[in-house]
Amino acid sequence: MRLTELDEDDGEPVWDRPEGAELVAGYLAWERLGVGLRCETWLVWSTKLWYPAVLKLARPHQVTHPRAVRSLNREIAALTGNQHPCLPRLFTDGTTDPLPHIAVEYIDGPTLDEELDTNGPIGAAETASLAAQLLAGIIALHDRDLAHVDLKPENVVLRDGRPVLIDFGSVRRIGAPQPLGRPVGTAGYAAPELEACVPIAAGMDLYGLGTILFETLTGEPAFDAALPAACRPAPDVPSTIAAPMRTLVVGLLEPRPEDRPSAAETMRVLGTVASEPDARPWPDWVDDQLQDRFAARRYG
Repeated sequence: MRLTELDEDDGEPVWDRPEGAELVAGYLAWERLGVGLRCETWLVWSTKLWYPAVLKLARPHQVTHPRAVRSLNREIAALTGNQHPCLPRLFTDGTTDPLPHIAVEYIDGPTLDEELDTNGPIGAAETASLAAQLLAGIIALHDRDLAHVDLKPENVVLRDGRPVLIDFGSVRRIGAPQPLGRPVGTAGYAAPELEACVPIAAGMDLYGLGTILFETLTGEPAFDAALPAACRPAPDVPSTIAAPMRTLVVGLLEPRPEDRPSAAETMRVLGTVASEPDARPWPDWVDDQLQDRFAARRYG
């Protein structure tokens, strides 16, 4: 039986497994979901859980490459012991196995970019409710001294309309240096300081949240991916969007991290906007806890 084939995009090998074949012990191939530089992602059936799961494993030519295991270990660091509903659960850590892999919870639903492509922009109140839940998950990472640094609509899955953040292969420890000339993140969504390869900071994720807000509200990316972050114009947020939300999006997309609103300020505005159609994700009486909850992390 042929075990590998060549990926049509980069010409490098990927695993070739028919539906129902075992990829690693206890996980049966269902469908390949994506291929990255070092790892590939499969929808699988867990015979132990008797439930679908997502399996990420090193590509055939990357099995012994330390960077493939390093990428998987970033996901382990982000998800081990996770209890936040906006982050998937980790099922298996197989990073020390002969074929390095991890298995995580399968989140059933469209990604946010798919939802926008199908149904168009989302109103301010619903966007605010979605973003408030997503920010809470992001803060759960920050509480572990980790930053996602690859926030974009395709990394948000809507499970029953509620956002779940996925793809933690780019996660970095806050304060970690970046190699010069090799920035983390995705062009058009990465903060200017992220593209400038400065040390990782939590505020980079607030900028990423701003790009998600802009695209969710308008249906279009905030910036041209081909344009370096240092050359981006100020975001053109339509005047039809409610003033508090418009001000927040512009603030989150400020080029200088010290000019962006804090997590507490961001959450407060999101709660105010979301409350308009009674879609607020938390009760009014916990508002006075916002500052205490998010004050510990500096975002400038």
